[in-house]
Amino acid sequence: MNGLTVLILAAENGVKQERWTEPAAPKQLIKVRGETLLGRTLRLLGERGIETPWLLTGNEVLARYPVLSWCPLQRETKAHSLLAAEAVVGAGDLLVLYSDVYYSEAAIDKILASRATRFYGRDGRSAYTFKNYGELFAVRIADADRERARAALMQAVTFYRGTGNQSFWSFYRLMAGLPLADNKAIERRVFVDIHDETDDVDFADEVPLLLAAINKPLRWRVRHLVRRLSLANKRRRDRGRRAVDKAA
Repeated sequence: MNGLTVLILAAENGVKQERWTEPAAPKQLIKVRGETLLGRTLRLLGERGIETPWLLTGNEVLARYPVLSWCPLQRETKAHSLLAAEAVVGAGDLLVLYSDVYYSEAAIDKILASRATRFYGRDGRSAYTFKNYGELFAVRIADADRERARAALMQAVTFYRGTGNQSFWSFYRLMAGLPLADNKAIERRVFVDIHDETDDVDFADEVPLLLAAINKPLRWRVRHLVRRLSLANKRRRDRGRRAVDKAA
């Protein structure tokens, strides 16, 4: 795609990465249906005409993948990696994908269809893999927003240095104009919900839950229905609280 630079992040060297990575088997090489997470992402991109994404990594095993790779010198967090990646980012839009996410085809299509600055993820519990927290899966920065994004990334690094908070959600909140201190704040102008089997995979023992979300056996369908009902009830309660707060 002309005017689009695609970065796949696999470069963090902070505390979180130390917890998730074994020297011989980085989590990006966890296999789902015989295909590694990173290999699947590269295949999905290639099938959609993106043949030259950049892999940001300091891992020698990942750097041997048949893809352009670059090692950011500063890579404590995703914000550090993106700021350092200015050396390889061309003009135009920037798309950031995660190397440890299993992307559904529908999710990749939704992410690639945008032409504006957007953050893609799940804002709470999953009705598919049944994780109990939200996740960011991808970020697209429009060319017109590149300078503003750079300033927000610098603020996110400052926030990390002051608090130790590595979460990339801080970058989202800065771009969306939300309070950094509010860990639950979500809006719908910049944030795009992806709620299907797409999810990050940190450990091999999470693969069975992901496979169930993909294959959808009867037992999974029952649990899926119960979770969707629970999420619907939560949304109703949240709307009621907001209405009360607004009226007060």
